[in-house]
Amino acid sequence: MPFAISPVVLEGIGVRLEPLCTNHAAELYAIGQEQDDWQYMPRGAFESLEDTHQWIEAAQQLAATGEHISFTIIDTHSNRVAGSSRYLSIRPAHKGLEIGYTWLGREFQRSHVNTAAKLCLLSQAFDTLKALRVELKCDSRNERSQAAITRLGATREGVFRKHMIVRNDFVRDSVYFSIIDSEWPHIKRRLRQQLDAQ
Repeated sequence: MPFAISPVVLEGIGVRLEPLCTNHAAELYAIGQEQDDWQYMPRGAFESLEDTHQWIEAAQQLAATGEHISFTIIDTHSNRVAGSSRYLSIRPAHKGLEIGYTWLGREFQRSHVNTAAKLCLLSQAFDTLKALRVELKCDSRNERSQAAITRLGATREGVFRKHMIVRNDFVRDSVYFSIIDSEWPHIKRRLRQQLDAQ
């Protein structure tokens, strides 16, 4: 089967991931204005509804070229937009990709949403696309994200030193994690058990 990624709706335990579109702009703007939530992201919080539209349109342009596939995360318990995540660094020849650019509104942090959304994205990658490897990375200063990625069951592979120049010209080190296909069945069972227990 070809490693062909396209925008799809992903249904999970307490979440639904829909292809990112401008219909989500108002709700994303409403939950995406806290600067602290964007501290380690490539950009800052949304400054206006127009700014949110521009962010969505930029993501859609990356989707059109196959570079990124972006999703809006919806909490199905409340039927509210909870945040966003995406596939990036898509490498069809090597059956690999990265999950990243994940952010959640304040109300949805430390809830079932991140684990459930990652389970959806990982299931699509490994079970449908037959990926061999899924990467996750974060700013080395972001200890909370490192802990969250570790809780998923990903293996910490190392640090890319002076990897990226981010906001305010800060030269960031990136911590890389991965999950590979042989690990996925065990990780999938454990994540489902975690979500069922919540």
